[in-house]
Amino acid sequence: MNTGWERRRILIWGKTRPELSKTYREIVCTGGVLADTKRLIRLYPIPLRLMNEERVFKKYQWIEAPIVKASQDPRPESYRINYDAITVGEVIPPQPGNWQQRAQWIMDENNIFSSIEDIQQKQQEDGTSLGIIQPNVIRVTSERVSEDERQRYWDDYTATLAQMALDMDRENDEVKPLRPPEFRFKVKFRCNDKRCNIEHDFSIRDWEVDALYFNSRTGGRSQTEAAQVVVDKLANDVCAGDKDTRFFVGNIHNYPQTFTIVGLWYPKRLEVHQPALL
Repeated sequence: MNTGWERRRILIWGKTRPELSKTYREIVCTGGVLADTKRLIRLYPIPLRLMNEERVFKKYQWIEAPIVKASQDPRPESYRINYDAITVGEVIPPQPGNWQQRAQWIMDENNIFSSIEDIQQKQQEDGTSLGIIQPNVIRVTSERVSEDERQRYWDDYTATLAQMALDMDRENDEVKPLRPPEFRFKVKFRCNDKRCNIEHDFSIRDWEVDALYFNSRTGGRSQTEAAQVVVDKLANDVCAGDKDTRFFVGNIHNYPQTFTIVGLWYPKRLEVHQPALL
């Protein structure tokens, strides 16, 4: 293994929808937090659907793996991972009514920003590309993906298989191709910051959103019905008024000032009990 690799303990907080890769067929950009520093990081390549089952991890599960700073990605949070050497550990479950055991690792002050404008300024200063913001959600919408775009996906998929540098074993060849999305799901929101003078309209790249749509379609719902299931889940649960909703946001490698939603945080708001007046 190359110099610079270190075995680190990492808590996984997010997985984005798989993307095509000429080397690995598909990879999942994965968000984690380092146990020793509590700093947010992104990990790749992780061909999650093609990995041995004992190395597959869930959200809010601890893993240990060798990682090294990505040499071709200047973003300070980007690390390469040896996915063949992952060992999975315990999952931190949500406690009744709150996510405090998770929050003690995730909600470090260095990971939290007051607004999109705040993290964009930090990006200009030192390259920061991951953070957590608290939105004032205005609405959740769905946007149908055009047939032309879906066809381009299949064209790219065919070309990817033809150019793959990594030979897949027979078991991995049986993994069904990930279908292109039929809808995008977006959130319009404002930030609690005087610098925020626009309504942000961000796509959600969290894999669980796509999975909810896919499972709804598999269960027999039409495209429109399945899209409404996702919109209802986001609007009435994830972004509900009784939830302490936060967005994990990350920028796009080639467009460092452009951020998207790469993870969702939505525990119940903790009640603050005021002392009784005497």
